[in-house]
Amino acid sequence: ASVIADSNGDLSISGEVNAGLINNSALSVDEIDNVSDESDSGNEIGITLNAQWLPNDKFKLVAGYSYQQQNYNKFSQFDLALHQVNIDTSYQLNTGEIGVRLDAATASLATKTFLDFQQATMYYGLFIQPQTYIRTSFKIKNKSFAELTDRDAEALAVSADIFHFTNNANTMLMVGFNIEEETAINEAFTFKGLGFGTKVSHKFTLFGFGSQIGLDWRYQVKDYMSIEKFEAESQDESERDENRQVITATWSVDIFDNLAIKTELESGDYGSDRDSLTYKQNAASVGISYKW
Repeated sequence: ASVIADSNGDLSISGEVNAGLINNSALSVDEIDNVSDESDSGNEIGITLNAQWLPNDKFKLVAGYSYQQQNYNKFSQFDLALHQVNIDTSYQLNTGEIGVRLDAATASLATKTFLDFQQATMYYGLFIQPQTYIRTSFKIKNKSFAELTDRDAEALAVSADIFHFTNNANTMLMVGFNIEEETAINEAFTFKGLGFGTKVSHKFTLFGFGSQIGLDWRYQVKDYMSIEKFEAESQDESERDENRQVITATWSVDIFDNLAIKTELESGDYGSDRDSLTYKQNAASVGISYKW
C-alpha cells in the first residue's frame, strides 16, 4: 500500500489482483434457483482496489471497488461476473467504534445483468477484553432482478460476531449469528432466516514462507411464507423451506512479499422441501494473488 501524509491526514491506497483455476461439482446460481447436477471446471480472475483516509486518530473513511469473474469451460450459461463498490465511515468512541457502511453490487450471468443489490449497514464494535472483540450490526437490504421482477425484495437483518485472538494475534476464532427477514413482491419468495457461523484461522511460517490456514463453517435456515399465505399451482411450487451447511478450508503461502499462492476447498449440503433445490456441491480452486 502507498501512503500519502499531509496536514489533511493520511491517505493510503492498496490493491490486489488474482487469477486461478476452479472446479465445481454442481453448478448453481442460488438467487434465481438455477441448479444443475453437471460439473465443470474453468478459471477466475479478480481485482480489488481500496482507499483509506485517516484525517485524525478518531475518524476513518474507507472506499473500495472489486470485480470478480468466473468462466466455465463447457457451461458458459453459468459464467458469473460481479461488480462491487463500498464506502465505510467509522468513528472511535471512548467505549468502542461506531460506523456506517454502504454496499452496492451488480451481477451478470453469461454477460447479461440479472441482479442489482444494495445494502446499508450500521455497526458498533468494542473490545470487551484485550483479546476479545464483539461487533453488532443492523442491515437494510434491497435487491432487484432484471427479468424475474416478482423476486424483487427488501430485507432487514441483525447480526453479532465475537472475535478472540491468541498467540500474538496469529490465531483467530470467530463465532456469530444473524437473523433476517426478507419481503418479496411475490410472497412465495418472502422468508425469515436464521444463520450461525464459526471460523478459525492461524498464521505461521512453513519452510521459511509465511502461511495462513483457515476453516469456516456456516449454517442457515430459511422459513418461507406458508402455503396458506398464497396460491400455487402445485405442492412443489409452494413449499420452499430451505437449510444449508457449508464448510470451507483455505490455505495461502506467501512465496514473495506481495505474491501468494491460494487454495480453497468447499463442501456444501443444500436442503429444501423442493427436490430441485436439494443438492450437494464440492468446489475447489487454486490461484495466485498479488497485493500492493
